[in-house]
Amino acid sequence: MKKAYLTIDIEEWYHLDYLKTYEVNKNEVETIPQIFDFLDMLDKLNIKATFFTLAELAHKHADIIRDIRDRGHEIGCHGLDHELLYNKTDADFKEQVIEGKKILDTVLGADVVKGYRASCFSMDRKKLDILKECGYSYDSSYICFAEHPLYGSLDLSGYEKVEDLTYKNGDFLEFEIPTYKIGKYNIPISGGGYLRLFPFPVISSLIKKYFKEQNNFILYLHPFELTDISLPYPSDLPFKHKFRASVGRKGNLKKLKKVLLMLRKEGAEFRTLEQELNSITNSEG
Repeated sequence: MKKAYLTIDIEEWYHLDYLKTYEVNKNEVETIPQIFDFLDMLDKLNIKATFFTLAELAHKHADIIRDIRDRGHEIGCHGLDHELLYNKTDADFKEQVIEGKKILDTVLGADVVKGYRASCFSMDRKKLDILKECGYSYDSSYICFAEHPLYGSLDLSGYEKVEDLTYKNGDFLEFEIPTYKIGKYNIPISGGGYLRLFPFPVISSLIKKYFKEQNNFILYLHPFELTDISLPYPSDLPFKHKFRASVGRKGNLKKLKKVLLMLRKEGAEFRTLEQELNSITNSEG
């Protein structure tokens, strides 16, 4: 059986790493409150997703997060803030992942947060071990794309591959972000800027080729990619950064719908990562 997992990193447009050195007006435009067209689309398609949420935004958008949960989606943690993990000490990371889960569980009124995703996939092995010790049940920060300067290099020695994109160590799981190998390079085909950049026929072809070899697929997106609301970029932002943040935003929600329908046509069953965690745990129990 083929399975697809739709994941959304709940953060704002100004959390993009290449915008952090510029002065931006964080309060002028917010994209998280624009997410309801996307949520309504998922309701119509009967697709449940996993929303990795920045804890520092949880109280501000508590009603939205609770609405996401009440629609049947999973809430995970995207960290306390959006700083790259290799800029944090292990002690700070431990304190923050505990605090992040506590904030989100408090907003949701129950101990529900099981999963974590690092900002820009910047996870390393030491911090992965700490995450496991702090009561999380899975992580989804592993991506084999060494060409990207921000992504971490995650050592999974001691982990057993139990399914495509899924690795297990004890009762803890690691979910890999898919890439497709063309020549000697792994090409990201799983969302974010790559979904916006590639025309639908290209992304559709790549995913179909991937699915001929693999059974599982993970998509990831951000709220600013699900709306075409104008963003107040700083006037001194270089063209390449503005292009990276803007390319393909207009019409991206319609493109995403076509991708989701294509995945379903390919025979994929949509699940949250927590559902997959429970499925693997119960099958081995």
